[in-house]
Amino acid sequence: MFKFFYPATAIIILVLMISVQNSARANNVNDTVFRYPATLVRVIDADTIKVQLTLYPELFLVVNLRINGIDSPESRRGKKNGVAIKKCEVSLGKRAKMYAAQSLTKVDKLTVKAISLKNTKYAGRINGQLWLSVNGKEFNYGQYLINQGWAIPYDGGQRHLWPCD
Repeated sequence: MFKFFYPATAIIILVLMISVQNSARANNVNDTVFRYPATLVRVIDADTIKVQLTLYPELFLVVNLRINGIDSPESRRGKKNGVAIKKCEVSLGKRAKMYAAQSLTKVDKLTVKAISLKNTKYAGRINGQLWLSVNGKEFNYGQYLINQGWAIPYDGGQRHLWPCD
Protein backbone atom coordinates (compact mmCIF):
# COMPACT_ATOMS: atom_id res chain seq x y z
CA MET A 1 0.00 0.00 0.00
CA PHE A 2 2.80 2.47 0.86
CA LYS A 3 5.03 1.26 -1.93
CA PHE A 4 5.65 4.80 -3.27
CA PHE A 5 5.85 6.59 0.07
CA TYR A 6 9.40 7.84 0.52
CA PRO A 7 10.95 8.92 3.85
CA ALA A 8 11.84 12.34 2.40
CA THR A 9 8.17 12.98 1.61
CA ALA A 10 7.21 12.12 5.18
CA ILE A 11 9.83 14.51 6.53
CA ILE A 12 8.59 17.38 4.31
CA ILE A 13 4.99 16.84 5.38
CA LEU A 14 5.97 16.58 9.05
CA VAL A 15 8.12 19.73 9.00
CA LEU A 16 5.36 21.78 7.33
CA MET A 17 2.66 20.49 9.68
CA ILE A 18 4.71 21.25 12.79
CA SER A 19 5.87 24.65 11.60
CA VAL A 20 2.38 25.69 10.41
CA GLN A 21 0.81 24.62 13.72
CA ASN A 22 3.48 26.51 15.63
CA SER A 23 3.05 29.48 13.30
CA ALA A 24 -0.70 29.51 13.92
CA ARG A 25 -0.09 29.58 17.67
CA ALA A 26 2.62 32.21 17.32
CA ASN A 27 0.48 34.56 15.23
CA ASN A 28 -1.07 36.04 18.36
CA VAL A 29 2.35 36.68 19.88
CA ASN A 30 4.69 37.49 17.01
CA ASP A 31 3.85 36.72 13.39
CA THR A 32 7.45 37.33 12.35
CA VAL A 33 8.64 34.14 14.06
CA PHE A 34 7.67 31.84 11.19
CA ARG A 35 8.55 33.33 7.83
CA TYR A 36 8.95 31.22 4.75
CA PRO A 37 11.04 32.63 1.92
CA ALA A 38 9.10 32.00 -1.28
CA THR A 39 9.67 31.90 -5.01
CA LEU A 40 6.83 32.73 -7.39
CA VAL A 41 5.88 29.80 -9.62
CA ARG A 42 2.80 31.36 -11.25
CA VAL A 43 -0.16 33.65 -10.64
CA ILE A 44 -3.50 31.82 -10.56
CA ASP A 45 -5.66 34.85 -9.65
CA ALA A 46 -4.75 38.16 -8.06
CA ASP A 47 -5.56 36.61 -4.67
CA THR A 48 -4.14 33.11 -5.28
CA ILE A 49 -0.62 32.27 -6.41
CA LYS A 50 1.54 29.17 -6.66
CA VAL A 51 4.80 29.51 -4.70
CA GLN A 52 7.74 27.39 -3.73
CA LEU A 53 8.26 27.74 0.02
CA THR A 54 11.66 27.21 1.59
CA LEU A 55 10.88 25.25 4.75
CA TYR A 56 14.49 24.64 5.65
CA PRO A 57 17.71 25.00 3.65
CA GLU A 58 17.38 22.70 0.64
CA LEU A 59 13.86 21.65 1.73
CA PHE A 60 11.10 23.10 -0.48
CA LEU A 61 7.35 22.71 -0.91
CA VAL A 62 5.28 24.00 -3.84
CA VAL A 63 1.79 25.11 -2.76
CA ASN A 64 -1.08 27.31 -3.88
CA LEU A 65 -1.27 30.29 -1.54
CA ARG A 66 -4.61 32.04 -1.01
CA ILE A 67 -3.85 35.55 0.23
CA ASN A 68 -5.51 36.08 3.61
CA GLY A 69 -7.74 39.10 4.08
CA ILE A 70 -8.55 39.96 0.46
CA ASP A 71 -10.85 39.02 -2.39
CA SER A 72 -10.17 39.93 -6.00
CA PRO A 73 -12.38 39.52 -9.08
CA GLU A 74 -12.54 36.01 -10.50
CA SER A 75 -10.58 35.46 -13.70
CA ARG A 76 -12.73 32.59 -14.98
CA ARG A 77 -16.41 31.79 -15.30
CA GLY A 78 -18.25 29.80 -12.69
CA LYS A 79 -20.52 30.48 -9.74
CA LYS A 80 -20.07 32.44 -6.56
CA ASN A 81 -22.61 31.67 -3.82
CA GLY A 82 -24.79 29.93 -6.41
CA VAL A 83 -24.89 32.96 -8.75
CA ALA A 84 -23.17 32.91 -12.14
CA ILE A 85 -20.09 35.14 -12.32
CA LYS A 86 -20.64 37.94 -14.82
CA LYS A 87 -18.51 38.30 -17.92
CA CYS A 88 -17.46 41.78 -16.76
CA GLU A 89 -16.09 40.34 -13.48
CA VAL A 90 -14.06 37.80 -15.43
CA SER A 91 -12.66 40.64 -17.53
CA LEU A 92 -11.74 42.57 -14.36
CA GLY A 93 -10.27 39.38 -12.90
CA LYS A 94 -8.03 38.83 -15.91
CA ARG A 95 -6.77 42.42 -15.65
CA ALA A 96 -6.20 42.01 -11.89
CA LYS A 97 -4.32 38.76 -12.53
CA MET A 98 -2.11 40.46 -15.13
CA TYR A 99 -1.45 43.38 -12.75
CA ALA A 100 -0.52 40.92 -9.97
CA ALA A 101 1.83 39.00 -12.27
CA GLN A 102 3.58 42.20 -13.36
CA SER A 103 3.85 43.44 -9.77
CA LEU A 104 5.17 40.17 -8.34
CA THR A 105 7.93 39.85 -10.92
CA LYS A 106 9.35 43.25 -9.91
CA VAL A 107 10.03 42.41 -6.26
CA ASP A 108 13.35 41.55 -4.66
CA LYS A 109 12.00 38.98 -2.22
CA LEU A 110 8.73 37.19 -1.34
CA THR A 111 7.94 35.96 2.17
CA VAL A 112 4.92 33.96 3.35
CA LYS A 113 3.87 34.30 6.96
CA ALA A 114 0.86 33.98 9.26
CA ILE A 115 -0.29 30.74 7.63
CA SER A 116 -3.82 29.95 8.77
CA LEU A 117 -4.91 26.34 9.13
CA LYS A 118 -8.52 27.18 9.97
CA ASN A 119 -9.16 28.95 6.65
CA THR A 120 -7.69 26.21 4.47
CA LYS A 121 -10.57 24.34 2.88
CA TYR A 122 -9.08 23.01 -0.37
CA ALA A 123 -6.40 20.33 -0.55
CA GLY A 124 -3.10 21.63 -1.83
CA ARG A 125 -3.90 25.24 -0.93
CA ILE A 126 -2.91 27.18 2.14
CA ASN A 127 -3.99 30.60 3.40
CA GLY A 128 -1.47 33.13 4.57
CA GLN A 129 -0.01 36.57 4.16
CA LEU A 130 2.38 37.42 1.36
CA TRP A 131 4.98 40.09 2.07
CA LEU A 132 7.00 41.75 -0.67
CA SER A 133 10.40 43.32 -0.35
CA VAL A 134 11.36 46.07 -2.80
CA ASN A 135 14.57 48.06 -2.32
CA GLY A 136 14.80 46.85 1.28
CA LYS A 137 11.28 47.95 2.19
CA GLU A 138 8.76 45.23 3.13
CA PHE A 139 5.01 45.57 2.62
CA ASN A 140 1.87 43.44 2.69
CA TYR A 141 0.79 42.29 -0.78
CA GLY A 142 -2.90 42.00 0.18
CA GLN A 143 -3.03 45.57 1.45
CA TYR A 144 -1.13 46.70 -1.65
CA LEU A 145 -3.80 45.15 -3.93
CA ILE A 146 -6.55 46.79 -1.89
CA ASN A 147 -4.80 50.18 -2.16
CA GLN A 148 -4.45 49.74 -5.93
CA GLY A 149 -8.17 48.88 -6.31
CA TRP A 150 -7.63 45.27 -7.44
CA ALA A 151 -8.98 43.66 -4.25
CA ILE A 152 -11.34 44.32 -1.37
CA PRO A 153 -11.01 43.28 2.29
CA TYR A 154 -12.35 39.77 2.91
CA ASP A 155 -12.90 38.10 6.29
CA GLY A 156 -13.70 34.59 5.08
CA GLY A 157 -17.47 35.05 4.94
CA GLN A 158 -19.68 35.04 1.90
CA ARG A 159 -18.02 36.49 -1.20
CA HIS A 160 -20.07 38.78 -3.38
CA LEU A 161 -20.09 39.41 -7.11
CA TRP A 162 -18.03 42.39 -8.19
CA PRO A 163 -20.05 45.44 -9.23
CA CYS A 164 -19.56 45.99 -12.95
CA ASP A 165 -21.62 46.58 -16.07
